[in-house]
Amino acid sequence: MGSIKVRYIGLVQNVVGNRQEELPISENTTIRNLLQLLAEKHGIHFRVSVLRTSGELRPTVTIHVGNRDIKELEGLDTPLVSDSEVTVIITGHPDPGG
Repeated sequence: MGSIKVRYIGLVQNVVGNRQEELPISENTTIRNLLQLLAEKHGIHFRVSVLRTSGELRPTVTIHVGNRDIKELEGLDTPLVSDSEVTVIITGHPDPGG
């Protein structure tokens, strides 16, 4: 078990109420797992701002691990290791559709 740093840029800062936080992670944690953890911690406003009802990312959301977009990696199944830095960016208001 280790920890990661999560940074928030853009509108997501309003949802979570801060610019960054450090979270414990377990072995085999993925971006998908992290987003579930963040949705549990920050509530429905985080979930609807970041995820579609299908569980996929909204088009206004970009997530980086280190300096790489997860689209260049394994998407939501990108594995995280201790000391990773994850950045969640929301560049616009989510569309009302799911």
